[in-house]
Amino acid sequence: MRKVWAVVRREFLERVRSKWFVISTILGPLFIIAVSVLPSLLMLGGGERRDVVVLDAGAGELAQRVQTQLTRAGRFSVDVRSVVEDSQAIAIDVLTRSVQAGSIDGYLVLTSASLESGSAEYRGRNVSSLRDMSLVEGAVRQSIIAERLTRRGVDPAVVREAQGRIDVRTMRISKRGATGESGEASFFVGYAVALLLYMIILIYGINVMRSVLEEKQTRIIEVLVSSLKPFQLMLGKVIGVGSVGLFQFSIWGLSGWALVRYREQILSLFKVPAQAAANVRLPSISGELLVVVIAYFLLGYLLYSALFAVVGAIVNSDTEAQQAQQPVMMLLVFSLMVSFSAFSDASGQLAVTASMIPFSAPIVMPVRVATSDVALRQLATSLAIMAGSVMFIVWVSARIYRIGILMYGKRPNLRELVRWARQS
Repeated sequence: MRKVWAVVRREFLERVRSKWFVISTILGPLFIIAVSVLPSLLMLGGGERRDVVVLDAGAGELAQRVQTQLTRAGRFSVDVRSVVEDSQAIAIDVLTRSVQAGSIDGYLVLTSASLESGSAEYRGRNVSSLRDMSLVEGAVRQSIIAERLTRRGVDPAVVREAQGRIDVRTMRISKRGATGESGEASFFVGYAVALLLYMIILIYGINVMRSVLEEKQTRIIEVLVSSLKPFQLMLGKVIGVGSVGLFQFSIWGLSGWALVRYREQILSLFKVPAQAAANVRLPSISGELLVVVIAYFLLGYLLYSALFAVVGAIVNSDTEAQQAQQPVMMLLVFSLMVSFSAFSDASGQLAVTASMIPFSAPIVMPVRVATSDVALRQLATSLAIMAGSVMFIVWVSARIYRIGILMYGKRPNLRELVRWARQS
């Protein structure tokens, strides 16, 4: 065990001291803050006001209504210019030159046919702003509807009142009762859990493979196996690299907790008003989900890192490694894709079956726990299958690894790998 610990210590310190680890560890919390801050900044509606001209080419009252709606939005400074339809082309040319010169930001063309056809045309320097274009489109739509109602003797105010906002809230109910967690929050937590597990298992599994391949290419592996058994070397690498992942994951978790706990103070650093910061609703993560995520991360990492270690042992170059790792990566990608079925139906046949398969369970089961209630029997069965599969795969991988790390030349095929597993 002392030799295994020496390998664990070396693998852990070598990666923790690297610039890549420091940079990625810092970028993780910054990414969490950015995801939380950006929506708040967007809701503030900052930016300069847009100078817009409404070209009234026979639209009449419709142009005045559009001006009122756009001005009410607080984003535009609106001027109405009326022209006869025969002079419409000349007026458009003049306004186009004004946009090119920077005098105005854009102009909206309303004609006598706009009311009946429900069509209008906006031209400007920036028409890719979804927010601005949505406001313009909404103002035109509301104005046309109001004008149509007025011409038919219907009070638009009565219709607006009848069409007032209707808010249907969603709330998840667990075995302990109503959680107060919305459907959007459940989706966000489940999606974040799936993506994080996929990225961490993939990144640190590949790190194990590259570590084995590097030592094999430099022939250091021959010196190492002279003082400790191949299984001890593989076990030390898997535990050492996995400890780095768990350590980094813990730092990100503490950063997420600090963001939830001190979000108003953190958001104030980005000039977000206290009211907007208080309106930021971050999803809560239960202790049960945290335990499940850690358990499946450890089991999933052990399973996939053993497979990646075998890939590193049987290849001789980076090019061969990229080809040989494709089946393992496809298993992970498949698991991530199947996990999305848990969002629509966490108790469906596909989600339940995938949560029992060892290769997909590390991602699918935590998503099921994050989005719904999972029976304790199913969770225990999945963990038992995972634990047994990990022990078997690590045992088989160690037997292949024992021969592969000292083999050079042609990459072995599947039949040869089976023979190694039986004979070693």
